[in-house]
Amino acid sequence: MRFTARAAIAAIAMATLSAAGPARSQPGLTLPSRPDAATDKFATLDKAARRTISIACSKEADEQGLKGKARGKFRSACKRDKAAAAAATTPVPAPLPTPDKPK
Repeated sequence: MRFTARAAIAAIAMATLSAAGPARSQPGLTLPSRPDAATDKFATLDKAARRTISIACSKEADEQGLKGKARGKFRSACKRDKAAAAAATTPVPAPLPTPDKPK
């Protein structure tokens, strides 16, 4: 089997394209943060409360027969509203007193 010029050019082209693939991608591409991420009440709830809210919103979406994007939008809004309501009714615990340090 002879190594021809055409095969050499094809091998060089393949090597160049495979090496340039990652370099041509957008290395600084990051997803924008949500503007309400710091005040997201759902994320601050404990796991059991989040699960209860999520199941309730799923049942409401099922009752309305929602599917696809409409279901996703409904569940997102539902979880946000229920989490805000739960956070408003749940009292915030007082911080623990710091013990005095011995001198």
